[in-house]
This record gives sequence, C-alpha cells and structure tokens, in this order.
Amino acid sequence: MTRRVPVRSGRGARVALVGLAFAMTVAPVLAGPALGAGPGAAASRPGAPSTAGRATFQGSAGKHGPAVSLDWAGYAATGPAVTTVSGSWTQPAANCSTGKATQSAFWVGIDGFAPTDTTVQQVGTDADCSKGSKKVPSTASYYAWFEMYPGPLVVLNTVSFPVAPTDVLTASVTQVGAAYQLVLNDVGHWTFSTLQAVSTTPLNASGEWIVEAPTACKGSKCKPVLLSNFGSVAFTGATADSQPVDGPGFTPHQITMTKNKKGTIVKAATSTLASGGTAFGVTWVSS
Repeated sequence: MTRRVPVRSGRGARVALVGLAFAMTVAPVLAGPALGAGPGAAASRPGAPSTAGRATFQGSAGKHGPAVSLDWAGYAATGPAVTTVSGSWTQPAANCSTGKATQSAFWVGIDGFAPTDTTVQQVGTDADCSKGSKKVPSTASYYAWFEMYPGPLVVLNTVSFPVAPTDVLTASVTQVGAAYQLVLNDVGHWTFSTLQAVSTTPLNASGEWIVEAPTACKGSKCKPVLLSNFGSVAFTGATADSQPVDGPGFTPHQITMTKNKKGTIVKAATSTLASGGTAFGVTWVSS
C-alpha cells in the first residue's frame, strides 16, 4: 500500500552541532567543522539545491516483486529488531553532462522503510551535479554526511573528510544504549565516528543499504530531486546484526526507484542478491 510520508523541509536555515565526533586518518588530520557553517556545525551541501534533504521510503512494499519507491533503490531487511548494520561501496562518479542540478546519495542505516517508521539513522556519501549555464558548466561535488532523521543533515568538512570517485567506503550504524554510533571509513584515508542521542525512540524495524534521490520542498510541496547519473554502484559486505540481508529471520525487500507510483518509469534498478546475500548492485537508468 502506498503511503504518504513526512519529508524534511529545506536545510538552509537548519544547523546542528556535530556531537562527539572524532577522526582517525593515515596522516594526522583533526576533525574539522562542517563546511561553511562555523565550528562543529552543519552546512548546505556544495553544489546542491539548498532545499534538498533525505526522506523516509516513499513507495509501496510490493507483494509479488520489488518494492517501488520514488526516492530509494537498494535493499531493506525487516524481521527481528535490527541493532547494527554495515556495508561497503566504491564512490561513483557523477556524470554532469546534462547541465542540470542532480543528486545521488549512497548510505547504510536503520529504520525508515516500514510505514510506522518516523526516524532514520544513516551515514553515507553523495555524488551531485550543480546547475550549469552557457558560461558556467555543471560540476560534480562529492562529500560525506550523516543524519538522524527527522533531524537535519550534517555534512562533514570536505578538507578533513574528502571523498572522491573510486574511494572505497565502509559504513556502519550501531545502537549503543539509548544512542547510535555512526561510522564511515574512507579506506586508506580517514575514519569518522559520531555517537548521536535520539529524542524519539527508533523502532529498529529495518536495516537499509540505499541509493537515494533526496527530497526538495517548495513551501509544503515536496518531491525527490533529479537523480545524478552515477552509472552503477555495488554494495558489498551488507549485513544486519552480522547476518546477510536475507539471513535467518530477515525478509529482504528489493527496491526499484521510479518516477511514478505505478513503477512504469524506472530511475534506478536493483539487482538480485549475490555473495551469500551480502552483495548487490544498483544501476542508474534515468534522472
């Protein structure tokens, strides 16, 4: 059953402090403030529409095939309460040849798939394109972030935590008491970790490994933005509570991103599970 979900408003005026964060790098680099927002603060994403943000699953679960979503592609696993998820991907490059402003987010997280979910605990990276013109061509930007939805997106400082195409990222989200530990490792370069408290108790109803078209709002009207052409991305080492996506007790939900609720115009297609249920691919089809 298709459901209407709350989507976040613009981030431009929303600023959040980065809590209990530290960095471990190959070369000694201290954790810095998020880009452009002062010490320890969040910032709008470089080159991205200022009103775009993450949202929960917007679609239908699919009784006899892949779930259909306006903003997600990838997999969700439901079943027992999920307390830790992890996964890896290689950062894709964004093709900005159309000159349009587009965004693609790649992340792992807990919650957001079930109709009753009102939170998502997530960490990941972006591959975005700015809007081009005859004088200024569209350019790609890459960066890391985390979010405790419905709280604001927090963009990591791109000097201390740079992201580039072909970087190998490993991410995890783990419940620690009444908080969540979010970890992102750019293999061979840096590791970011933050412990985040929650104001609303999450359900821990699902684990996710997702490619997302973030949501933009104009007033009360919200919809996913154009999806960056990222080519394809492979998620590997995808586990929930040390079990594969289709492990004992879990129900895997394959998710196809589409432009319409009927699912007739595909934006991103998700492959079947491989490597014992711990790997799959997502391929861009259209923006």
